[in-house]
Amino acid sequence: MADRPREIPVLVERLTPREHEVLVLVADGRRNKDIARELGITDHTVKFHLAAVFGKLGASSRTEAVRRGLQLGLIHI
Repeated sequence: MADRPREIPVLVERLTPREHEVLVLVADGRRNKDIARELGITDHTVKFHLAAVFGKLGASSRTEAVRRGLQLGLIHI
């Protein structure tokens, strides 16, 4: 079977600096509570930023958001 080229998602809307910061911390394995504490924001605000990240990356989970962030070169592990 022939290999199909992998489809690389295109980021239509850029992440804000805070959304990017949250994505980096998610990629580092941090929980919402830990992210909130580190950034000096509430758990609710972390969830808000994650929802925006999911929407912009077309992701439905933290793992998928990290995978897409890596594919797009937004984050590095």
